[in-house]
Amino acid sequence: VLCYLPTRTKMKNSAVAAAILTTIALCEQCLCFTPRLSSMSSSTSPTSSTLLRGGYDATIGTDPNLPIQFFTLPNHGCPYAARTHMTLLELGLDFDIIEISGRPKPDWYLKINPRGKVPTIRIPACNNEVVYESAICNEFLCDYATNTLKISHTLMPEDPVTRARIRLLNDHCDNTYTKTQFTFLMNKDEAKDDELRQEMEDALEIYEEAIGESGGPYFFGGDITLSDIHIYPFIVRLIVTLKYFKGYVLPQNKFPKLLDWFDACSKCECVKESTPTEEKMIEIYKMFVDADYAFGGLNQNK
Repeated sequence: VLCYLPTRTKMKNSAVAAAILTTIALCEQCLCFTPRLSSMSSSTSPTSSTLLRGGYDATIGTDPNLPIQFFTLPNHGCPYAARTHMTLLELGLDFDIIEISGRPKPDWYLKINPRGKVPTIRIPACNNEVVYESAICNEFLCDYATNTLKISHTLMPEDPVTRARIRLLNDHCDNTYTKTQFTFLMNKDEAKDDELRQEMEDALEIYEEAIGESGGPYFFGGDITLSDIHIYPFIVRLIVTLKYFKGYVLPQNKFPKLLDWFDACSKCECVKESTPTEEKMIEIYKMFVDADYAFGGLNQNK
């Protein structure tokens, strides 16, 4: 397997491919593999070593005929990466999944994404261009599908007004809503819970209104767009984690349209394939809650 994988022959998105890459990363920590990997690096890439901190360099040996590389966390653990996973699936693009784990991130990964975050995509057909940050990845993929691959889709309409409205909803998610969600989740002072819950519900009102204006079932009518994809990974985590840790359930009387929207999105194949189980979500978020995790500043409890 170690001799075979550096050629990066096409592996369609699959659990098997991800498992193989994970196994290789673990194997490479063993000293018995070091000589073999060093010899492979000299034959495949004379100017750089594949034996970097963090294991196998998944960016070597690509050629323009290989699918997009999608770098993400294991077990669908990151809601930001889930956005790009959903977009790739909804557009019907060929891609390989490369799971990145460990702190700090592997040296080879930091070379392509200095921020060390996920998602990142690498496009062999575009001279191995690298794009990161979920919103940027998703708009790139839509433009790439439309302009380069000539794929028709609804994720980012051509109408400039609708495009601007999608971006404004996404901006509200990133700069207003997510802060209220994680601050409420992580709050340890029960006396503040009602205030923080209200702030979160106020931030969700814009989505209830958007569905009402469009007629649903999605934010801009009958077709799913990047605005739905942008927030869904956070809403599903709200529904699962706040019920478990806070006993909170989105009130039907306040958010009937948003709950219907959630049900409609949950039936989409792109959602089913990119969303962790409830058990996995709770397992991950229990570690965050116990550690009083900052979520990159989204948790604004003092």
